Amino acid sequence: MELTLIFLTSFLIAMSGAMMPGPMLAVTVKESLQEGWPAGVFISIGHGLTEVLLIGLFVLGLGRVLQAQWISAVVGVAGGLVLLLMGFNIITGVVKGKQDLALTGEGVSGTGGGCHQQSAFWRILGAGIVVSMANPTWIIWWLTIGMLYVTQALKFGWVGIGLFYSGHFLADFAWYVLVAVLIATGKKFLSVPVYRWIMAVCGLLVVVLALLFTFQGFQAAVQLF
Repeated sequence: MELTLIFLTSFLIAMSGAMMPGPMLAVTVKESLQEGWPAGVFISIGHGLTEVLLIGLFVLGLGRVLQAQWISAVVGVAGGLVLLLMGFNIITGVVKGKQDLALTGEGVSGTGGGCHQQSAFWRILGAGIVVSMANPTWIIWWLTIGMLYVTQALKFGWVGIGLFYSGHFLADFAWYVLVAVLIATGKKFLSVPVYRWIMAVCGLLVVVLALLFTFQGFQAAVQLF
């Protein structure tokens, strides 16, 4: 595989994965409604940092270790529980009316206080990291397709790894920022009831995926015995 193909195919495959509905998309919609379009930037950065970590582990030769059955079980159960808690927090926030102020809030892109903007930055960045690491589907993708690509890219040294990661990150970044911009610019046309419904659907999506991931994790755990 040539360097140009590594970059282009990495971009296209990552884009197809990013466009699939999942926890990351749900959290991007939620945070964009609350904090504006920069939420997409911060979530993408957090997501990208976890991928740098995984690529580093692959380069060090730890990919085979991560493919162990017990890893799948632990990631599935623990990740599912984390996402379940996150989903319930979103839903309870809607029920208790804690999300309504987001329609008039300035968010991280507004003229609000510096302390709020800084705390929002770290919170959203952390959300990108947590949602990525808690998503078993994301882990499985990297332990299969991702590891294969890293192996191919390593034939060209750090240049190959850099082009692979650049293509992958740019696809995620472009998609989630686009989603964030569309959501943030369109929220001015939302009524409070519609806003609550969107937030509730995001929370419900995360809960459903969390239950699925937890079930798959328990299945993997049962197969250990």
